Amino acid sequence: MKILITNVILNEKERDIFIEGNEIKKIGENLNFKADKKIDGRGEKSALPGLINCHTHSAMTLFRGYADDLPLKEWLEKKIWPLEARLTEEDGYLGVKLACLEMIKTGTTTFNDMYWFPQAAQAIEEMGLRAVVGLVMADFTEMGSKEYIEKHYNLFKKKKWKTIKFALSPHAIYTVSKKNLIWAKNFAQKENLILHMHLSETEKEVKDCLKKYKMRPAEFLEKIKFLGKNCIFAHSIWLNDKEIKILKRRNCNLIYNPCSNMKLASGIFPYQKLKKAKINICLGTDGAASNNSLDMFEEMKFASLLQKISQKNPTAAPAKEIFDTVTKNGAKSLKINSGKIKEGKLADIILIDLNRVNLIPIHNLTSNLVYSSAGFCVSDVICDGKILMRNGKINGEEEIKKEVKKRVNTLLKK
Repeated sequence: MKILITNVILNEKERDIFIEGNEIKKIGENLNFKADKKIDGRGEKSALPGLINCHTHSAMTLFRGYADDLPLKEWLEKKIWPLEARLTEEDGYLGVKLACLEMIKTGTTTFNDMYWFPQAAQAIEEMGLRAVVGLVMADFTEMGSKEYIEKHYNLFKKKKWKTIKFALSPHAIYTVSKKNLIWAKNFAQKENLILHMHLSETEKEVKDCLKKYKMRPAEFLEKIKFLGKNCIFAHSIWLNDKEIKILKRRNCNLIYNPCSNMKLASGIFPYQKLKKAKINICLGTDGAASNNSLDMFEEMKFASLLQKISQKNPTAAPAKEIFDTVTKNGAKSLKINSGKIKEGKLADIILIDLNRVNLIPIHNLTSNLVYSSAGFCVSDVICDGKILMRNGKINGEEEIKKEVKKRVNTLLKK
């Protein structure tokens, strides 16, 4: 497939972009390549790298609005986990398709998932997105056993998914034993896999770790030699200075989840300290059960504003830095050749309708994107060189919504 995008704003200049296969081949003015598909921005659309959501639980779209206004422990143990136990493979598959639909509509082309691997991968491939799919490890479920993981990793390798990478996702230090964490670390090292895990999400998690191991969470993970550049940790709120130094020394990647953290009153991500330590910071929505949205534009705004008010500093977390967390920083953490619109990069591109009333006027496009944009400003989405949305339209959208509504009604009656 060859795609020619013309007359779009890129780095404040009107440019054309030529895509061949899944790669950005040429960027310039008045390009004259033959193409199978042409998109004319007419000078009214901006081209951006597809956004990267570095932490979510895609199938949890089925739980959107189901258990709001509860503390994390009660939310998980009394509401979410019991309902999850009733999910079928088909439920998980449809939940992921709904998540992909929402992400495409709001400009996300890549996401780092922590949920049901086989069903998630099938749904993601059908929807055309790029993803890192983490098979969850937790001691309270057979799905997190070593045998289960090895079996599904072997199935993954046989399938050879084009846009999907496999990861290991130990849920957290309070749901995975020391022995199993060490096994996960060794397996990931042997197979060159990403380790995606929740870390220090709540103050209680830290207190429980101190009580059990006489160490804080990051210190404990350092002690068992778990940490490395393949680690990507969600939340990472309750970190002290020593832990930050450890995480920096091990080149770990940390994920800021502002909406979920505010909604569950978990705490405030130590953005300024982590920035000063030069740790790679990326952004994620968390699942739709705790956010309740997968819109990364919304997440960017909250990410910046939460830091400004918590630091009492209007210059904290400026728009350019926050935009980097959903583009190049995310690509770095997931080891994907995207995050920028540049020749040789993967063809993951979104177009923003600059004629939207909330984007007029444009004194600074990046500021508009972070502070006044929203997912509905996205008009077109290309992932891996394929057009997934054109002028706001996605093939099969209504069928997915209809099927999910029907499935959720059945799920709640079980």
